[in-house]
Amino acid sequence: MHPHVPRTDARGPGQQRPDPPAAPAAPAAPGLRVAYVLKRYPRLSQTFVLNEMLELERQGVEVVVIARDGSGEALAHPATKRLRARVHVLRELEPREEQWDDVTAALLRALRVDHVHAHFATWAAGAAMRAAQRAGIPYSFTAHATDIYRDTVDTGALVERMAGASFVVTVSECNRRHLDGLLDDAGRSGRVVRLYNGLDLERLTPAAGARTPGLVVAVGRLIEKKGFADLVEATRLLVVQGSDLRTVIVGDGPDRERLAAQIARAGLHDRVELVPALAQDEVLALIGSATAFALPCVIGADGDRDGLPTVLLETMAVGTPAVSTTVAGVPEMIQDGVSGLLVGQRDPAALAGALDRLLASGALRERLAAGALAAMHERFSICRNVGGLAAEFAAAATAGATPVAA
Repeated sequence: MHPHVPRTDARGPGQQRPDPPAAPAAPAAPGLRVAYVLKRYPRLSQTFVLNEMLELERQGVEVVVIARDGSGEALAHPATKRLRARVHVLRELEPREEQWDDVTAALLRALRVDHVHAHFATWAAGAAMRAAQRAGIPYSFTAHATDIYRDTVDTGALVERMAGASFVVTVSECNRRHLDGLLDDAGRSGRVVRLYNGLDLERLTPAAGARTPGLVVAVGRLIEKKGFADLVEATRLLVVQGSDLRTVIVGDGPDRERLAAQIARAGLHDRVELVPALAQDEVLALIGSATAFALPCVIGADGDRDGLPTVLLETMAVGTPAVSTTVAGVPEMIQDGVSGLLVGQRDPAALAGALDRLLASGALRERLAAGALAAMHERFSICRNVGGLAAEFAAAATAGATPVAA
């Protein structure tokens, strides 16, 4: 059994183009040059980083990438070809890890970088902090979820990075409260800004063409926090009830064998398919062909959880109604019954009930898809959200580096 990945245009004949987001204001600081420090680049699972850099370039900010390593992946997002930024890989420039901070600082000075930004509050934020301080320029970083919630997070180091930063971005209000609480508990000050990930809503629009009846799609790394074991069980419950559905789960990860064994035990080999990671255009086409999308996020045993899953934003943008859970920032994306359906985590029966409602009612699917698209334009336009980030970069560069505390 193989998923049919349709080739579709972003808009079909006669399909009305949604109103575009407002054009961004002129760049807050002409000639602003920002270095992005990343652990690996490019990463297929981190399209939000690529989208952000592309939009910064579109808005007139010059971007430089400094990565510890290359991707190490066979697939790359095709949009990487559109990024103009030069990529510097530390492991290729200097084999001695103890020299990487000095190499990065020298690059920042040589390239006349105005501001340094990192994604993820762990290695990348630490490297950005040390190199920026050595180069005498300000830094910031974006905190997501696994980097701030897992029980392995070094809270002391995280607080130190936040306190030294010009500002910290995080992707949900839930995260912002958590990070502010860490600063308060440590008696430190720092500025944490909630800034949602966004999508280019001119490029990504509701899918045209017929959808496959009974097709439920899920996409993500095969790890505990995605909740795919609950989706397999929900599919089993629906099959027992006589529902004619097929579930396709796209992704790679350490839980593949466990999920495959669960599917085999349940006798669902003809109802649930595990598909290896696909290129981004294939993923979007598959989501756009589905009757429903499911991402039953859970909080993992180690505290890990999703912050603001980009694949849910993509699903909302292409017009596929989604079912997810009330974990972390998901309720900030989906309003239950308005722009999607939400259930409690680790509740396969509730998940099955929500999917059954979607599969049974075309009117409900249409209403939720319209609500999701409205939410995307209201809160998740990359044009507007990255415009706010560019303004933060410009203000930080103008203010200069925060002195290192004695």
